[in-house]
Amino acid sequence: MKPCALKEYCIFALLLIGHSVCMDAKETDYTHGLVKSDERALSGLHGINKVNTLLQLSDWYESQNFKAGQLQKAFDYAQQALRLSRSLHSVLYEGKCYLQLSMLYQLRNNNEMIEQCARQAIVLLEKTNHTDDLAEAWVMLWSAKMRGEAPMKEKFMPIRKAAALFKRSGNIKRRSDCYREIGELYYRYKNFPKAMASLEKAMALYKKANLEEKDFYPIYTRLNILYETEKKNKDIIILRNQTLLQQNELRNAAFIRNSMIIFLGLLLIILGLLYKSFKFKKKTNRTLEGKQDEINQKNTTLRNMLIEKEWLLREIHHRVKNNLHMVVGLLASQTEFLKNEEALQAISSSQNRIHSMSLIHQKLYQSENLSIINMPSYIFELSEYLKDCFQMEKSVRFVLDIDNFDLPLSHSIPIGLIFNEAVTNSIKYAFQDNVHGIIDISLKAGDNNTFTLKIQDSGSGLPIDFDPVENASLGLKLMRGLAEDIKAEFKISGENGTLVVVKFTLAPTII
Repeated sequence: MKPCALKEYCIFALLLIGHSVCMDAKETDYTHGLVKSDERALSGLHGINKVNTLLQLSDWYESQNFKAGQLQKAFDYAQQALRLSRSLHSVLYEGKCYLQLSMLYQLRNNNEMIEQCARQAIVLLEKTNHTDDLAEAWVMLWSAKMRGEAPMKEKFMPIRKAAALFKRSGNIKRRSDCYREIGELYYRYKNFPKAMASLEKAMALYKKANLEEKDFYPIYTRLNILYETEKKNKDIIILRNQTLLQQNELRNAAFIRNSMIIFLGLLLIILGLLYKSFKFKKKTNRTLEGKQDEINQKNTTLRNMLIEKEWLLREIHHRVKNNLHMVVGLLASQTEFLKNEEALQAISSSQNRIHSMSLIHQKLYQSENLSIINMPSYIFELSEYLKDCFQMEKSVRFVLDIDNFDLPLSHSIPIGLIFNEAVTNSIKYAFQDNVHGIIDISLKAGDNNTFTLKIQDSGSGLPIDFDPVENASLGLKLMRGLAEDIKAEFKISGENGTLVVVKFTLAPTII
């Protein structure tokens, strides 16, 4: 079947099977005069009688949906019936109302509401013994799945459930409708054996229901197509197998002949190559022995050079650390001649920043690997240093949660400086009036080489009118600039204390 023809058939089948539940009521002599009479009588009706009348009116107006405004009246009556059923606490009629609304939404092509109302109807009708209504609710759920892009499994499940429920209720006509649609679904997914089995079962049930032949003529047509397709496929397979068998026999004979010729030729070539290889190997071994001695001498020289370079690099880190300590000492000497409090604080902050860099160089010349820093020990020692620097009346406790990993020098220095700025600001400004405080420090490694540094204090937080962009201090600008250097996300917030978050990604080849 062509795709466009299949699509048209599916839409026709959806409309046909979706409306079957109310066809019996619409084929009665419920005339326009009776409709108007029932509408006038609505105000005097109460309870379930009124619900039944509202649903009957909704059914009638649904059948007149080709006229302007009739479908909206069908919706209005169905929704009135739903509200009344809820006030009466009638699970059965509330389920019937949702089933009616699902059918009405089908006329509006609102797939989402078809499924939503059908699921509501299923939940309610499962609590009753009205099996046919429950089966029709499953049919409407199938209708919604068929209209959308649902997977094959989700399209089969509701219609099979409906068929099982119609079997329990003894509704042969509707059960045969379900098997017809199951067969069409299998045909759509090119599972022709199962499609044929389902359609044959639908035919048997239609005949059992004593329907006229014209009612199931489309199934005859589909089965004839399947029978012809199956016959042609079998003939094609037989011819193809015969052709393949003949081709294989010819191919095997040619293969055996060619294999013998190739085998003899290869045997001669191999024997010649073996002899040549033997002669070449003897010559090569003599050359390799001489080169191996030369390589061993070069390896020894390179090993000595590597040891010397590692020693020199350690010495460089050691001297950089000493020079940084000397700078810290010079700054400390300078403070004796300064009286300005802001200048003293600036020098103190600079000393802390220099110490965080100095500590990295100390770690490098003490470690075996001269290019990476172990972060737990680095953060711990930096925290202890900051505790010693701020021995004040305030009592601040550090809570560390650091994963065990290493970072290269390009990232450990910026992270150390950001850590220094954030913790220093928390100690100096977060805890007023000697309040006891806690600073939570977390450095975690995530998936795909992502790392997250979080520094959260329990202090008073940032001022309400604080703008981290317009009113940024030197420390905040420094943290933001360092984060940009390593292409990290930098965030600062002031709710429940101050929180600084730095998230960055490290390429695997860097470590």
